[in-house]
Amino acid sequence: MRRALLALAVLCLSLQAGWIFNEGGLPGTFLNYGAAPRSLALGKAFTGLADDAQAGYFNPAGLFQLNSHQVIVAHSQLYGARMEFAGYSLPTREYGTFGVSVMNYGSEGIDARDINNNRSADPYAFAENAYIVSYAYNPWNFLAFGTNLKLITKNLAAYSDVGMGADLGVMLTLPRPLSFGIVGQNLIQPTLKPKNLAETYPRIVRAGGAVRLLDGRAIVTVDAVMPIVFERDSAGNPTTDFAARVIPHGGVEFHIVPGILVQRVGFDPNEISLGLGVHSSWGKMGIGVDYAFLLHYLSGYRMNPTHKLGMFVDFSGYRVWIDAAPRLFSPTPDNLQNVLWMDVRINTRAPVKRWQILIRNNFGEIVRTFQGWETPPLRMSWDGLDDAGRLVADGRYRYEIVVVDERNRSLEYSGTLTEIKTKGPEGRIEIRPGE
Repeated sequence: MRRALLALAVLCLSLQAGWIFNEGGLPGTFLNYGAAPRSLALGKAFTGLADDAQAGYFNPAGLFQLNSHQVIVAHSQLYGARMEFAGYSLPTREYGTFGVSVMNYGSEGIDARDINNNRSADPYAFAENAYIVSYAYNPWNFLAFGTNLKLITKNLAAYSDVGMGADLGVMLTLPRPLSFGIVGQNLIQPTLKPKNLAETYPRIVRAGGAVRLLDGRAIVTVDAVMPIVFERDSAGNPTTDFAARVIPHGGVEFHIVPGILVQRVGFDPNEISLGLGVHSSWGKMGIGVDYAFLLHYLSGYRMNPTHKLGMFVDFSGYRVWIDAAPRLFSPTPDNLQNVLWMDVRINTRAPVKRWQILIRNNFGEIVRTFQGWETPPLRMSWDGLDDAGRLVADGRYRYEIVVVDERNRSLEYSGTLTEIKTKGPEGRIEIRPGE
């Protein structure tokens, strides 16, 4: 833990080593802002975390961490504009993880005037769109490489153009609980020329790290973003001189109620961000709603706060869970037929190396342990006894299952197992004289 915090502190200090400036105004900035409320609430620091479908936007290599199909949709209110995002991730058993992202940044109702400053009856509209196809492959369980291919379109009034670009990213998840990411954005630079003046997206280097604390309940993440902007001569041509400046981002995510209620806070050179998420999952499906609230402190809070709203759905993919019956169980140790049946649902990318199932009581204490090597039995039973052979107390019981495959990738899940009730309702016997 000390080494993890020390490494993160060094990374935070390194963010201050350069000349800090705002990247606003550069071509293609909408692809270096933020995708959905979770990343926006974390101060747009997501390169070293990249553990959901937004990875295709920040660091495509991070897609390898996803075990399920995931869809994210989000809406962001901006100053005089709006931004929409949709992302999808598809993990496969042998061919890595694929992702698709669509981004729309635009505004309508722009005041239109001619060269004599006379207002036109038809207002202008502006739109900049990105269609991103991502791919991630991990030759080792702790290291992955990813790439993006991007199609960019730009429309302003009657003028439009199309450009192509590409990114390359790396993700390292060692030493645990640290993870690191680095991305070269626009290594193939999109160039768009809607009319006479061409815009070339600058190359950008994003580097970031994250540390998971308190058994994953808390995540601290930081990013350093460095646009590489070339100087231009009097004719507008790029020279060999360039300016590189470091822009810091940081955020903290804390699970107030694990798996259900999440709180976030972040910062960057422009804004302070706050966020809240409400999530739920069951079996092989999950859903969540996230919200972010951004305060523009650089303007002295004169600019109004902005709001970001999004949701995600997880489904199918590689998962493990248990279906148990009956839901209300009254164990009788002398009757071997009266047991709780546990059906293990398992789908892993590689053959199972080892597994473990823990049964916990209301207080979180482990009362029964099942474990073994290779694939677990598809159907198991529990007789209601603890590891010492004693009948457990009445109450609700939960399970935790962890499966590790031959590539040392783990799948885990926890949920409600059953309620044990061996006592009947309390009653009262009334005795009357003479009866």
